[in-house]
Amino acid sequence: MNRIYLNLKNIRSQSFNGLIIALCLLLAVIALSYVLFHNPHKDLHSAIFKTADNIHNYYRDQPNYWKLSTETATAASLVDKKLLEQTKYDWKIGQGAQGDTSMPNDNSFDIALNKLNKSACINLSELSVSKKQQLSLQKITVINDAGNTEFSWGNEEHPLPIDRYATRRLCTPDGNTVIWTFQ
Repeated sequence: MNRIYLNLKNIRSQSFNGLIIALCLLLAVIALSYVLFHNPHKDLHSAIFKTADNIHNYYRDQPNYWKLSTETATAASLVDKKLLEQTKYDWKIGQGAQGDTSMPNDNSFDIALNKLNKSACINLSELSVSKKQQLSLQKITVINDAGNTEFSWGNEEHPLPIDRYATRRLCTPDGNTVIWTFQ
């Protein structure tokens, strides 16, 4: 008669090792999904649109954005706190990348982020825009040494909203500017 002996110590050890391997794989999947789907610039993107809403509300009873600049927007407390606290990139409000003061006939304004690296350029320009935000956004412009590319509503070549991966070839390693133009 053959006897079967079970080595319980060996079985427990193998089960424990299997459990450790399964936990390591689960942690690796969670970390990978975080890296792939997390956008570190999402708060900055929402701060830009909150600032635009504040500017719209402030200038609601005026015919245009006359005298709007980074300084006047900051003095009137129109800039969102998260944008004010942001020190990594140079931001401007007004007209163009340098935030020139708006003139009496300017019916739109820009919020520009300068000195962006490639990752920030891609992430900030490609983030989705809500239906409410679409109503005031006229265009998004990516500027760098390679040139200027304007994404706007109805533009055949570069339409808004910007598709995922559309700016990967446009953004350079350093020195990018992204401008949001609001009406």
